[in-house]
Amino acid sequence: MTERPSAPPPNRRRASTAPPAPPGRAAPARGSKPEPVAAAPAPKNERVRPATPSSHESPPPPATSVSVRPPRPPRSSGSPAGARPARPISRHLRALQLLAGAAVVLIASTAVAWGARRYIVSSPRFAVRTVLVDGAVRRSAEQVASSGGIEVGKNIFTLDLELASASISTDPWIEKATVTRKLPSTVHVSVVEREAQALVAIGGDLYLATRDGELFKELAEDDPFDLPIVTGITGEQVARDRAGVIIAVRRLLDVVEDMERAGVARRYPIQELHVERDGSVVITIGKEGIALHLGQPPYRDKVGQAARVLTELAQRKASASVIFLDNDAHPERVVVRMR
Repeated sequence: MTERPSAPPPNRRRASTAPPAPPGRAAPARGSKPEPVAAAPAPKNERVRPATPSSHESPPPPATSVSVRPPRPPRSSGSPAGARPARPISRHLRALQLLAGAAVVLIASTAVAWGARRYIVSSPRFAVRTVLVDGAVRRSAEQVASSGGIEVGKNIFTLDLELASASISTDPWIEKATVTRKLPSTVHVSVVEREAQALVAIGGDLYLATRDGELFKELAEDDPFDLPIVTGITGEQVARDRAGVIIAVRRLLDVVEDMERAGVARRYPIQELHVERDGSVVITIGKEGIALHLGQPPYRDKVGQAARVLTELAQRKASASVIFLDNDAHPERVVVRMR
């Protein structure tokens, strides 16, 4: 009776080793193909595990390329299997959002500015308490402030500076006005007044003239009247050639300055400067009313000659009524008509 070999117990690791070469057979030479060896079949119900590398063996090289897929978004229970993901916000919607944000910022800024302005124009801190006026001689500080609409107690920011300056300058005596603020409650007004140098008779009226020959106002009761009078200018001349009239008055005032420089006006005050129809000039001086016929310009040399003649007449204690200095052909010749 033949006995069966007993089967190996299950789950037992079995070493896989190559069978030794039978005795008497030489090892295969280098380069020759080894003979095939039939592998013993593995028994049933036996696990085969790969051999674990020993500590002295190097581990296998890692993989050079790895492909990783992104995780898919979770699907809602109610969405169909083939539903597409939601599209990103469109450009138009983003533009609307930006516009809405800008509108909110603008509204907030406007509200802040309105509140600040309301505080500024209503706070008693910015009420006018002091008005300083410089340069006014003919007009008082109260008159200047009133003509510009500047009132104590009025809010300083509600005052229109340009309008106030223009209103003050409408006064004929004021050539220029400048209005400025000095926070919190002071208004400063600086004015430049006109100075009257002569009276100009036109028709039956008298007008004040500046040194530049400008006729700036009609003579009033409180205006100065102890000034030289310019005569011989008609209303037709002013209407036809106002610029020419200004030049003529300026030239006459140049003669007045020359006479003051020569000392004539101090001894013989100037009474009248008359312009003839041909443009020649006759000046009446002194209490005696001596007439100086200067003729056509230039006049500076003629004024110097008149000063020498008057000095000589004073030394002789003689009194002249007319002195003719209008001989342009022979300016050295002077004719004196005695009283």
